[in-house]
Amino acid sequence: MRTKPAQSDADRLNALARIVLRPRPVSHKILLVLLGLAIAGGGRWLFDQGAYGVPFLTFYPVVVLAALFLGAGYAIFASAGALLVIHFLLNTGSWNQAEGPVRFAMLVVLSITLGVMIATGHFMRLVLFDNLRHLRQARAYNAELQHRAKNAQQMLRALIGRGPAPGEDPAEFHAKLLGRVEALGRSNELLGFGALEEASLADVVTSAIGPFDPGRFECAGPDGRLGKTAAIPLAMALHELGTNAIKYGALSTGGRVHVGWRQEGHGRYALEWRELGGPAITAPTTHGMGSRLLRPHGGLARVELDWATAGLVCRMDLIGAEGDHGA
Repeated sequence: MRTKPAQSDADRLNALARIVLRPRPVSHKILLVLLGLAIAGGGRWLFDQGAYGVPFLTFYPVVVLAALFLGAGYAIFASAGALLVIHFLLNTGSWNQAEGPVRFAMLVVLSITLGVMIATGHFMRLVLFDNLRHLRQARAYNAELQHRAKNAQQMLRALIGRGPAPGEDPAEFHAKLLGRVEALGRSNELLGFGALEEASLADVVTSAIGPFDPGRFECAGPDGRLGKTAAIPLAMALHELGTNAIKYGALSTGGRVHVGWRQEGHGRYALEWRELGGPAITAPTTHGMGSRLLRPHGGLARVELDWATAGLVCRMDLIGAEGDHGA
């Protein structure tokens, strides 16, 4: 016989929070407060018309529940309504029969008691709201983490599946593969492994050029934010450019690299990689996995390679965090 799995505490809390925090029209909230006052006042009238004990005792649950389900403002409204009911309807009770100083003392005690109840109910409401928010964030984070893990797995499968090119040294292929995996890991670190929606463009550039003697780079550009669809592809592309520069370009000799970017419109950035002072280069005749990383994909809206004799120039159009979120 199949049994249902036990409901977790998080599920119970989620269900309770949904009931308590459910959006309600203002008219419904007012009607609920008036209904609570009517039940509390009617019950007290039927019991003893407020003649014995504390006449506002039955109104306490109304105030607490109003603070919990409707908010502090409606709890204050319930408290004011309770005072009116006690004063005008329960006029045979100890409240209206008391002398002025005694009534004032009762009013002070009542105000403090109601204040504590309103604060308690409101605090419980805030706790439920905060817990529900954290629960939703945790679920979204777990879903995003799984999505990012699948994307990383697909990227690794693509990097590994190609294997060494014909005639390529397996050790060299292994070194290139390791470097690309490390670049993928650094870009994921910048995005908090899925916890963050965006990363600084400057941080992505700095992280990507870190393994290639940063002292030989000149980086300049305004503050900018990249969404996750652009941050990882850019990091991988810059790592590929750096690897090629060490093997064939400016970083293979005494040259240097200038990386500059500028904002172009809302949520768009143009980035340029320019190699200076390196050996004369020519466009490659074969294309491998590296060339796939230097093509438009994800947040890389455009990738243009200029194999100038003086040095490689790569221009990219990037979709910033604003454009990424609006897509």
